[in-house]
Amino acid sequence: MGEHLKKRSVGSVTIQRPIAMDSHEDPLVNKDSSRRKARRLYTWDEIPEWQRDNEHILTGYVGETKSSWECFKSLFYLHNESVNIYTHLMPGIAFFFILFFNKFAITKFETTSFIDYFMIDLFFIGAFTCLTLSSIFHCLKNHSLAVATFGNKLDYLGIVVLIVNSMVSIMYYGFHESPALFYFFTVVTCSFGLACGIVSMKERFRTREWRPYRAALFVAFGLSAVLPIITGIFHYGFSEIYLRIQVKWVLLGGIFYIIGAVLYGMRFPEKCSPGRFDIFGHSHQLFHILVVVAALCHLNGLIKSYDLVHLKLAMAPASSPSIDTFN
Repeated sequence: MGEHLKKRSVGSVTIQRPIAMDSHEDPLVNKDSSRRKARRLYTWDEIPEWQRDNEHILTGYVGETKSSWECFKSLFYLHNESVNIYTHLMPGIAFFFILFFNKFAITKFETTSFIDYFMIDLFFIGAFTCLTLSSIFHCLKNHSLAVATFGNKLDYLGIVVLIVNSMVSIMYYGFHESPALFYFFTVVTCSFGLACGIVSMKERFRTREWRPYRAALFVAFGLSAVLPIITGIFHYGFSEIYLRIQVKWVLLGGIFYIIGAVLYGMRFPEKCSPGRFDIFGHSHQLFHILVVVAALCHLNGLIKSYDLVHLKLAMAPASSPSIDTFN
């Protein structure tokens, strides 16, 4: 039987494909064509409006797939979300496995108990949740508008979980001798976290009218971290609370996070050279990397706070009141 050529346009590229007049098409041709179609990357001008977020990234977009399997397959070829996915996926997996080997993550003292492992694991769970939800969102965001919107909500929810878990775990050691203060600030932190979580997930609060209130709530949540430090200064003195909460590492983590957020907000460096940083080096990728660095800074501070508490317990005279009031 004879064959004729049929032209069809995909985006801005015209593909010629032989169509057999009978039903016996070459399976190798079909397979290769579908692979090219699935893996073709699009430009800013070719993607639908809902996929457009950063006009300075011009190429490397995975088109709308409407398929979870196609989204999953995008893990295995390079596009402009690849670095965003893996910079959070790999650390997230690492934090998950550390949960099963937490006894090796900290020094074991005679006074180390279950609650210590719980507090350290609380941070790991928060970091794992945040990084995993972020990587899932960036993997599935090209699925459809509905999936991208829901994934973005989960992305914000993961950030809230990380903040809550990080603050609660380090406050446990900061106020180890003052359970009432620890419980109070835990309630405050969890209340802010719950409010921010609801605002992140409920569609009603994601409208333009609610944007100022939503932003104000997240700012208040961030500033609430200052309250335990100020209280600790009055309760223990600056030098003591500086060590108890490891302010140096907490602030350093905050600085890295803020730098990342500023770069992301400014769209730097891609704003200076559109198209040059499409695959590697754009602001969202830098933000992701700095978020991981900030989490590692906080983890280091948390472990040092744990060490400080148990070294004090080891040096405390047997006749003196134990400061290990939570165990």
